[in-house]
Amino acid sequence: MQGGEYIRFPFEEETEELIDKEEEEEYYPREFDIDFTTGKLTGRIAEGARAVAVWAYLAIKIVRYKYIQYSWEYGNEMVNLIGGTYSDEYVKSEVNRMLTECLEVNPYVNGIENLEIEKVNETLHIKFTLLTDYGSEEVESDV
Repeated sequence: MQGGEYIRFPFEEETEELIDKEEEEEYYPREFDIDFTTGKLTGRIAEGARAVAVWAYLAIKIVRYKYIQYSWEYGNEMVNLIGGTYSDEYVKSEVNRMLTECLEVNPYVNGIENLEIEKVNETLHIKFTLLTDYGSEEVESDV
């Protein structure tokens, strides 16, 4: 190669065609599966509704605004309810609101149903059905 000459990438047109083909493919969520009771990886890959449920489980575990590596839209603020002398009705209402706010950033989440909340000392144990574009999945977590 002499000065001022450039080597042309030989399959430049094919690259553009591949990009167009990738844009046409529909996204199908995949995550490393987690056992919700232990919080440990299972060694399997979760797909579809289960993958969205794993994402939701992790979003519930992350305290919003605490870690700089996460977007301010990711995580929840339920930790603010712990330790207060709030009524059970208020806690359930706020957990429902905060949980919905936490999960609605994911475009594949359509809502939650059957929300159960149990206060155990300084912990909130929540269980609900996550409604996604791929089906529904049970999610259980401590906050």
